[in-house]
Amino acid sequence: MTVVLFLPLVSCSGKKSNQLVKYNLSSEPVNLDPPLADDPSSALVVTNLFEGLLRMAADGKLTEGVATDYEVSDDGLTYVFHLRTDAKWYAVADKREAPVTAHDFVFGFQRLFNPETGSVSAKKLYCIKNAEAIHTGSLPVSELGVTAEDDYTLLIQLDYANSMFLTLLTTPAAMPCNEAFFLEAEGRYGLSANTLMSNGAYYLKEWSKGEYLALRSNPAYQSATEVKNGGVSLYFQSDLEEVKKGFDEGNVHAFSITGDKAQMFTGKGNNIDQNTNSTWGLVFNCTRTAFANPNVVKALSMDLDRSCYEDYLPDYLSVADALVPSAVTMLDKSYRELASRVSAPAYQAGDAIQMMQRVYSVLGITSLSNVTVIMPKDSPHAALFSYVSQIWQRDLQVYFKVEQLEEQEYQQRLASGDFDCAVMQVSGSYNSPEAYLASFADMTQYGISLEGYASLLNQASRSTLEQSTEYYKQAEQQLLDSGVFIPLYYQTDCFVSSGSVTGFIRDISGQIVDFKNCEFR
Repeated sequence: MTVVLFLPLVSCSGKKSNQLVKYNLSSEPVNLDPPLADDPSSALVVTNLFEGLLRMAADGKLTEGVATDYEVSDDGLTYVFHLRTDAKWYAVADKREAPVTAHDFVFGFQRLFNPETGSVSAKKLYCIKNAEAIHTGSLPVSELGVTAEDDYTLLIQLDYANSMFLTLLTTPAAMPCNEAFFLEAEGRYGLSANTLMSNGAYYLKEWSKGEYLALRSNPAYQSATEVKNGGVSLYFQSDLEEVKKGFDEGNVHAFSITGDKAQMFTGKGNNIDQNTNSTWGLVFNCTRTAFANPNVVKALSMDLDRSCYEDYLPDYLSVADALVPSAVTMLDKSYRELASRVSAPAYQAGDAIQMMQRVYSVLGITSLSNVTVIMPKDSPHAALFSYVSQIWQRDLQVYFKVEQLEEQEYQQRLASGDFDCAVMQVSGSYNSPEAYLASFADMTQYGISLEGYASLLNQASRSTLEQSTEYYKQAEQQLLDSGVFIPLYYQTDCFVSSGSVTGFIRDISGQIVDFKNCEFR
C-alpha cells in the first residue's frame, strides 16, 4: 500500500483581488452537466465550476482537490481517497450550501456510467470496476466499484490498473454531483444558473444565452489555496476582428486561437504562448476501390518526400513524420523524445514505384484516376497538398481531385466516411499518447482494421508508465507502417493574454483553462 500526501501549497501573492478576468470563448457551451461536457467550451466552464478529487497544478503535476490525500494498493487496483471535511456545495438560486461528501462522488460516477445519461466521456474511465458492463447496460449502477466508506472516505476499485487513472480524475467526467439538487432540477441540470450547484472555485451567476457567462468567486469554496480573483466573465465571440477589438480595448484579457491567427495579436506587453498539440495528415477510406488494396496506401506513404513542402509551411506548421506531437509528455519528458525512433517510412521512391506496379498488374490497370481528397476551405492545405500530389502523379500515376469544403460539411463527411482521402487533424483531450492513438482504434467506417493495435493500447493503459511508453511506441509504429494515416505536419496553437493578468493554467489542448490562480499585476 502506497500513501500519497500532498504538500501544503503556500500562496505567494498578496491580498486577493475582486477584479474580474475577461476571457473569450469561440463558441457557447452546450451543456454544463459534467458527464455531458464534451465540447471544449463546456469543459472549460465545468472545470471552473466543479472540483474533483484531484486538480492539475501549474507545473502539470497533480495536487489536492476535494481529496487531501489517498492510498493505493500495491497492485494498483484499489484507491482510498480521504476528503476535506469543510468542502461545500453552493447553489446561487437560494444561496444554499451543503457539505461535499463521498456520496456525491459515488452518485457522480454512477451517473457517468448510467447508459441513460448518454456520456461519451465514460469510456475513458472503463478501468473502474464494472464500469463498462454498466455503461453497456449489462449491470446496474449499484455494482460500480465506487463506494463511500463513510462521509469523507471514498473507495474506488479498478478492473485493471491504469497509468492515467489519477490524471483522468481531474477531467469533467469525474466531477461529483449532489443527488438531492440533481433530482430537484427535474431534467434541467446544467442548463442554467438556477439548475446548477457548484463545489468549485466559482459559481455560475448568470448565463445570457448567445452573449456571455458570468462566473463569480464561490463564497462556500474551501481549498488549500485561495481563489486569486473575483470571478470570470466569459464572452462568446467567433469573429476574430471583434475579438481583436475587445482585446485592444482591454475588454478581453485572454483567449485561445490557432497559430495562423497569432500574428494579429503581437504587440507590446502581450503574451503569446505556443503549444504544438495536434497533427495534420492524410487518412484513407479503405472501403473505396482505390484504396482497398493495402499496398496502395503503403506505396503512397513510401513515396512521400516531406522536403517538397517543408519550405512552404507557414510558421505555425512544422514537418511531421509521426502522429503524437511534442506537447505530449510522459515520465517528465516529451513523448517524442522517448519515441525518437518511431517514424513514418523514409522516402523510398524506387520501392514505392515497384510496389504500385505490382498492384496495377494484379488489378489490370495502369493508374488511379479521379481520387478525391477533402479538406477544410480557406486553409493552406490545398497548396501544400499540391506539392505532394505532383510527386505521386509523377511516380505512381495516382491522380487526385481536391475538394475544399466549408467546416460543417467537411466534419459531416469526415464523420460519415464520405470521402476517398481526407486531410485530417488529430488532437488529444488529455496529456497522453493514448488520446491521439485511440483515434485509430476503431475506424471500421473507413475500412481500417489494424490487427493487434487496440490490444497494444489496452496493454498500455494497464501498465506502469515505463511499460506503457513501450506499448504506445509499438502502436504508433504499426499505424505509421500501415500507411492508413500519413502524417504531414504538426500544428502549433497559441494562447494570447495581456500583460495585466497572469496565472492561467491550461491543459494540453490549450482550450481548457483553469482561472483560479489568475491575478492582476
